[in-house]
Amino acid sequence: MSEVAIDFGTSNTVLARYNETTRRAETIRVPEISAEMRYRLTAGGGEHAVWVIPSMIHYAEKETLIGDQVVSRGLAEHKDTMRWMKRSIAQGIARRKKTAQGHKSPAEAGEDFLRQTLNYASDQVSFAEDTFTFTVPVEAFENFQDWVWRVAEGLGIRKLRILDEPTACVFGYHGAARQDERFVVFDFGGGTLDVSAVRLDLSGQSDTKAVQLGQAGYDLGGMDIDQWIAADFCARHRIDGDVRRDLDNLILRQAEAVKIALSDPKEEEASMNVLNDLGRVPRIHETAYRRSCPECQGRAGRYPDAGEACLGCLLVAQEFPKRVRETLERALENAAIKSGMRRSEVTRLLVTGGASLTPAVRTLLEEAFGDRVVYDHPFDCVVRGACRGVVLPILQHDYAIVSYVAAKKQNEFKPLFKIGTEYPTLEEAVRFWCNGSTDGQTRVGLSIYEVSRMKKRRMDGALVDKDGRLQAGARVTTDYEHICLNPDNPTFINAYPPIALERDKKRFLCSFEIDGNRRLLVTVVDQLTGKTVLSKHPVVRL
Repeated sequence: MSEVAIDFGTSNTVLARYNETTRRAETIRVPEISAEMRYRLTAGGGEHAVWVIPSMIHYAEKETLIGDQVVSRGLAEHKDTMRWMKRSIAQGIARRKKTAQGHKSPAEAGEDFLRQTLNYASDQVSFAEDTFTFTVPVEAFENFQDWVWRVAEGLGIRKLRILDEPTACVFGYHGAARQDERFVVFDFGGGTLDVSAVRLDLSGQSDTKAVQLGQAGYDLGGMDIDQWIAADFCARHRIDGDVRRDLDNLILRQAEAVKIALSDPKEEEASMNVLNDLGRVPRIHETAYRRSCPECQGRAGRYPDAGEACLGCLLVAQEFPKRVRETLERALENAAIKSGMRRSEVTRLLVTGGASLTPAVRTLLEEAFGDRVVYDHPFDCVVRGACRGVVLPILQHDYAIVSYVAAKKQNEFKPLFKIGTEYPTLEEAVRFWCNGSTDGQTRVGLSIYEVSRMKKRRMDGALVDKDGRLQAGARVTTDYEHICLNPDNPTFINAYPPIALERDKKRFLCSFEIDGNRRLLVTVVDQLTGKTVLSKHPVVRL
């Protein structure tokens, strides 16, 4: 069993698995659809690499392509390609787009994309055995969560967690955060800029741990920077009309390449080269873009020649730094008004999203927060945090055990440990009496359940037989769905002498605790004989 995480992003989707040997989260390379994203954080530092899957799907008449299949065939801007699906799903946009396979809504396209992505990865993950964690935007938590549940159910995923993105980002960067610490999560991806001031509440019963203190967003993303560079390039070379439309896909890809290249602190210049063979005489249009220059420090510079330009000046001309700064300040002001949070109380400003590596953004954030800005994993911090082994040593679910209630003549779930419980539990053992269900019983089974908050159902019927064995398809009365963690190997308490219900109302005293490896341990003392039947016996890994 592995811990698998999925960060379905606006521009890219990242899959990760927690490696128990190295005790680290590792991004998963899915052949055919993954692309390697390489980036550098400092001019003197080495390159980092992460495997991402471009979040796009192309509906051809006879095949459906996803991820790098779409990019490598030059179909990213095709009319039958759908992109930016996450943003539309989160906003509840249901407008359908015509494709070669019929009309598709963003939710349908996103579901098709994720289904095919995970099917491509099915030789590396197990829908039946692995625990899958999906991250969702906190501002659209409920709607997006419901959509994720439907996708997971359609794939046959049996163990599913939902974690909000700011919490996952905090966990991915910060590790064992403390209760009530304040963070600013700066999420600047392909489609939007979202800034969240959050406080962690690790003791709550809901699936989201991040308490929103203040939030601000702007309809601005890496795709806008691509468009600005492309428009600037076309203006310099007087490319317009039909020529622009015919060359648009090529120009946009070149513009994106320039943006990515200049996000590398080691690169001071990147060139756009576009072959225009649509006229009588083929021409090569070329412009070298600088990262920045003295002229763009606070105002737009002037580079009238077609062959030379400055990205910093272009961004200032588009009021990009101003928009980013105002969005950050608006989130902090909202947090101050809502909760009284002061800027000095922010533990860290955590950065996620590839567009956040844009030089102007880095300069602005470092001016505002200095050494509290953390950039270590801009592409995969969310998915790293979503892998259970990377997050806090706290339980991510409620856990329960089945107990027979003689007075009601039925089985009921009894809570063991609550979500948010820190482990190892040390002195905080949970104790209760475990009794048999019928006279003459020689074994009493301990079946442990994970409590899922996905659905609310009514269940009834016997859960165990007279010998304490789990019955297939059994149900008990409950408001939640319960997933048995040890159906094939339940722990048994041997009862010698055999159970006598009238005599043994309080016979086996069970003490449950959790060790540092998330193993549920039980110690059982037979009060009738005075013997310790089991001592810190491992029952199941939670």
